[in-house]
Order: sequence, then structure tokens, then C-alpha cells
Amino acid sequence: MAKAKPYHVLDGYNFVAYPNRDSVPFRDFYGIPEAHTVIRGSLRYDGNPAFVQALANLGWLEQDQKDWLRDGMTWAEIQQHALGASAKDEKSLILRIREVAKFTSEAESERIISGMRWMGILSSEKALITGGNLLDTLCTQLAKIMSFKPGERDLVMLQHKFVVEWANGQTETLTSIFELLGDPKRYSAMSHAVGTTCGIATQLMMDGHPALSKPGVLAPYEGEMCNPIRALVEKEGIKMIEATVKG
Repeated sequence: MAKAKPYHVLDGYNFVAYPNRDSVPFRDFYGIPEAHTVIRGSLRYDGNPAFVQALANLGWLEQDQKDWLRDGMTWAEIQQHALGASAKDEKSLILRIREVAKFTSEAESERIISGMRWMGILSSEKALITGGNLLDTLCTQLAKIMSFKPGERDLVMLQHKFVVEWANGQTETLTSIFELLGDPKRYSAMSHAVGTTCGIATQLMMDGHPALSKPGVLAPYEGEMCNPIRALVEKEGIKMIEATVKG
């Protein structure tokens, strides 16, 4: 996440992108061994990776059991213990947070600390300890304060981008973009995109469709399997928009 850089997909969105684990195997998965560079990344709104990186630096993403993490502790007490702060008052906590998080600027420091106040993790409110670790405890808090309110919706955004140099020396950039907004009165975009696709694949398998007749655990990287699924998924409004730019 520390490597996140501004990345344009569509006008109106302010995204950054960062590498998502090991991208190299996908060159073979997708059958493009001639590709010189393959990057598989994640898109986030600008500011999100820096915030999550700060939480990681402060220990909030740790999954190991903490013997000192006990019911009845306040968020300020947890923060003090996790960071080794001199006291649990907000001023002492913020001083220690700035030492540990290593913010890149004063503006970033103010923005992220403001977000932590909103999350409640600097407060004297008692935390609901979950799983005996910091990550699960934080996730319980986030689930409480960040669940969808009436009228709110999510967004799924995906882009495939290929920069191609043909045998004649001509270059083209091919993009395939998927933009889907959730429906507040029905399904989230994520549940619609994932659930509909899984449902269609399951129905094809139950119908004995040749695309899903091979035994074993198979990943949908080949057209033989993907195309029948894609054709039915598009009928449900789940569709990529393709474009080509020369030069």
C-alpha cells in the first residue's frame, strides 16, 4: 500500500493503485508469455491506502492473540498498550501515533488522526474485544460504524489494460472497464457481480454444459469456460466496456 500511485480509470473518480501480491504467475494463467510486464493491482480511493498503512504500522492489523487485551478496556487503553504510549490521554496517544506511523506530511497526519477520532479508537469508550486480537476487535468496530445506511450503495470498478506493440511497430492501448453501482433497494454491487456469476456457473454445471464438464477444481482463465458464463452474465447487466486507443 505504501507504493500506491494515482491511476486513472474513468473521469470523475480519484483512484490510486498498488500491486496486489505476486503478479508474475498471471502471465501464464492468461496465456500471454510474450508480455514483458504484468501487474495485478488493487484500486482504492485516494487516501485509503495511506490510512490502512497507518493502521498496519500501529499494529491494528495484527491477528496474533494479545494476552493483555481484555474485556472492559477502552479504546484509549488499547491504543496506549499497543503503542507503548506514556499515557492514555489523546495528546499522549497522538504524539506516539505520529512517532510510530511515520506520516509523509502534516496534512496526511491531520487527515488520518481525524479519521481515527471518527472511528472512536482514541476514545474512552469501552471496546468490544473480539477474537483476542487487534484486527478482529477493530473489524467489529468498523462493522458497527460503517455498515450501509438507508440509501447508501457500494461500487465495483475493474479495469484490464493492455499496451500492445504489434509486429509492424504500431502500438495500441486496449482497455476493458467494468463499473457497477449497487442498488440500495436490492443488492450491493459486490453481491450482484459475484453472486450472479456464481449462480450462472452453477446452473450451467447442473445443466451439464460442456464448459463446466471437466472434473477437478478449475479457474476460469480460458474462453471455453468463460464465454458461455460471460454471455449470460451480460444479460444481467454485468458487462465490460472495451475501447482501443492507437499510439
